[in-house]
Amino acid sequence: MKSSAVISALGAFALSVTFAGSGAAQAIQKPDLSVSANDGHFTGYSATLPLDVSTDTEAARLTAKVAGSLENPTYDLDFNLIRKPDAERFGKRSMALGASWNDREARLRSSLSRAFGFGLLPRANYVSVSMDMDASRAIAIPGQIPVARANLRSALTLDGKPVGSIALGGGSMGDEGVDVSFTRPFDIPAEFTVSLRAAATNGGEDWRVQDSRVMVKLVKASW
Repeated sequence: MKSSAVISALGAFALSVTFAGSGAAQAIQKPDLSVSANDGHFTGYSATLPLDVSTDTEAARLTAKVAGSLENPTYDLDFNLIRKPDAERFGKRSMALGASWNDREARLRSSLSRAFGFGLLPRANYVSVSMDMDASRAIAIPGQIPVARANLRSALTLDGKPVGSIALGGGSMGDEGVDVSFTRPFDIPAEFTVSLRAAATNGGEDWRVQDSRVMVKLVKASW
């Protein structure tokens, strides 16, 4: 009964989003169904249904998935939205929302990104800003505090080539950090990344560096 109720709620939500967004949802491909077995015994299954809910200005995709065992299935719902190219103005924009849950854990995730062009060639010179958030909570352990983390990233592109980026992150469990990277500066065929991660101690009065890294990765500038 519980599984049937969750499946019905999942289907109702998917249908409400699709018909509210476009009024004519279309399956991108046939439902993907697979099963697994061990020594002739059924062990698990996976069923995925992607739907196209695009509009005239937005490319949207809704994907519903159920996987796991009959006793403990995991339900997953993802919604991705990307603005279609516009000849009059530049500004890449995308959004992604997702949720998954089972008898042990519930998880929410989201991602937002936007690009801002500048100069005479805004499609080749732009700054992109993105924010990712993730939160989870253990259902099997009553009263446990949810775990959440957010990351904010900004990147610079000049003449169609990535120049550098900076990222800031923080979490509810003191997992704060700062990541700075520079990609092929001055046409040097290498990527340099400096990463620092710190955590609060003594009730937030002191900070301790948990991890620090310096990485160099060779990048082929042209083929």
